[in-house]
Amino acid sequence: MTPGLEVGPKAADASAIWRPGFSGIEVLHARFRRHRYSRHAHDATTVAVVDAGAAEFECAGRHHVAPRGSVFLISPGVVHTGVPGDPDGYRYRVLYLTDEAFTRLRPGQAPPRFAAADTVVRDPELYLRLDAAHRLLAGPAAPAAQRAALAAVAARLGGHAVRGPQVEDARGHRAVAAARAYLEARATTKVTLADLARASEVSPYHLVRVFSAELGVPPHAYQLGLRVRIARGLLEAGATAARAASEAGFCDQAHLSRVFKSYTGVTPGQFARATRRANRGAP
Repeated sequence: MTPGLEVGPKAADASAIWRPGFSGIEVLHARFRRHRYSRHAHDATTVAVVDAGAAEFECAGRHHVAPRGSVFLISPGVVHTGVPGDPDGYRYRVLYLTDEAFTRLRPGQAPPRFAAADTVVRDPELYLRLDAAHRLLAGPAAPAAQRAALAAVAARLGGHAVRGPQVEDARGHRAVAAARAYLEARATTKVTLADLARASEVSPYHLVRVFSAELGVPPHAYQLGLRVRIARGLLEAGATAARAASEAGFCDQAHLSRVFKSYTGVTPGQFARATRRANRGAP
């Protein structure tokens, strides 16, 4: 357990993020009493274990509460929120595992995907395996021991995966596809709803309605998510927060910091330090 993350009525928010010596894996340990996540999605699978209090969130249109001792599982690309579900907040530990990481941990097995109805699970064995993995990842354990613990987690996650072919969402509204392409080509520039509606050949009202229904966020929030992704890439490459803010299309560094933390739970500075340690090969 990362020291200093106790919960309570006077506890301040605190978080720590790092990358262990394995490509495609990030670790977050956090205590939140005030922090609210904006609607967002990750490129990696989210595997979170709640150690104290309760986390409350919407995921894929469903409301969930994850109490102490539970685990919640969110597939890549699934939009979700996150708020304290207890007056004293909550403490949790998260693994973000890319498909590449799963493939290395479980060769020959498809990366798991999870049903929205089964986001919060009560699995004591999975909790124990996650606890062991986090303790090893937070300490000076040998890489072989860390890898074995992560492999044990990945194996247990396979039991919670959706069985059978993993079919992608096929709604694919033409206007939504056009709007996404327009935003992705102009992620760092100002795009008005009128511009986006013209490019999609539908009314602004209709576009917001179908876009939000299909992707879980309105167009403006989708573009903010694209900008956060660009900023992450710039910070990983060694850019300063000021440069990342400018090149990713944010008004200024303060704007980047507010949005970045609302999406990731950490500041751009914390994220940059974590990537620098990982690039130097530190645990």
